[in-house]
Amino acid sequence: MQRSRAFLLLLLTAAIAGCATAPGETASPAQRPVTPIAQPAPQAPRAAPAPPAATTQPYVSVPSVEAASPTGPAVLPEPASGNIALLLPLDSPAFGHAAEAVKQGFMAAFGLSPANQTLRIKIYSTGDLPDSTLAAYRLAIQEGAQIVVGPLTRNAVTALSGSDLVSVPTLALNVPDSAIVPPHNLYFFGLSVEAEARQVARMAFADGKRRAVTIASGALLSKRSQQAFVDQWQALGGTVVGQYQASEDADALSGLRDTVAGSGADTIFLALGYDKARLVRPYLPLTAAIYATSQVDNAGDNPAGYFDLDGVQFVDMPWLLQPDHPAVMIYPRADGLGGADFQRLYALGIDAFRLSRILLGSPRRDFTLDGVTGQIRLQGDNQLSRKLVHAEFRQGAALVVEAPAP
Repeated sequence: MQRSRAFLLLLLTAAIAGCATAPGETASPAQRPVTPIAQPAPQAPRAAPAPPAATTQPYVSVPSVEAASPTGPAVLPEPASGNIALLLPLDSPAFGHAAEAVKQGFMAAFGLSPANQTLRIKIYSTGDLPDSTLAAYRLAIQEGAQIVVGPLTRNAVTALSGSDLVSVPTLALNVPDSAIVPPHNLYFFGLSVEAEARQVARMAFADGKRRAVTIASGALLSKRSQQAFVDQWQALGGTVVGQYQASEDADALSGLRDTVAGSGADTIFLALGYDKARLVRPYLPLTAAIYATSQVDNAGDNPAGYFDLDGVQFVDMPWLLQPDHPAVMIYPRADGLGGADFQRLYALGIDAFRLSRILLGSPRRDFTLDGVTGQIRLQGDNQLSRKLVHAEFRQGAALVVEAPAP
């Protein structure tokens, strides 16, 4: 299960740069005010959510783009201030569940928006192949879309970025495989483990840390997270004194503890998911601060495992850490989607709708959105960055250490 989750996130995450935090000395994590998650019980944020409210607003769904005919959208109540096309791989065996989570979040936000009587939403289902996405995009433009949200997968975004199809504002929910000069109206927004790793590096450097050790697994997603941390750390002026691979062997882990303790590191970055991180953490020396991305915040049905992660600092979105956040409280929780990974995708859908409303207008280049996925800013390269909440595991609970300033 962990391996399949990591594979899914590898294909869905995007290298979206986080908001820069100026390096400098700040109070240590132990001195910062720590805010417990505002729930009666420590694990309440991960309790079974209430089902979403039913969405009664009109929208049209194209079951399969290959079978769709270019007959034009259904007639809906006027006035209409914008036509939004949502392109998701709902027909994909690999990504259909993830796409459904994004769709549910998108429609939940639409249902609660004051503009839901003046918008027309049309959902285009695609498959795995990029050609399916390009065909859906063409159809959406033919049928009067004024903004397109999607695609979701990296290969589809790569195909769209290299095409000449982008003629209206388009909010891609991932990034292309390689650096490109995007069309002026193509924007990139998504869940990126690399962006999280860079934010963690800035956070640790601002805490006064300078000598780092990184620990990764053999998974490609883990290696990408590790490399993003290393690149950002060295760009800030920090020193990487060792890069190691996690093991499940007790003797190897004991040796790793001795190696890290003798390295003089004041920082340990775990480029690991929940299962491997809780296995490695007890073997690490207490002389260095330990950091990780949101991938450690994924206990599922075993929240007691958070006790093994005591002292690990990480970043995650307000949707999971701050249920009393003003932007979070108003939206219904999604029932039956699955674990934290799919809750994050649901939250991505909420913020994707909110961003689409902004992009329908003429957004200022410096706009900020206080989103359920983080504090979102539009950068000059058409990237929408997310600044996440700083938290720490203490006695089996995730406690907020510091949230982004408004």
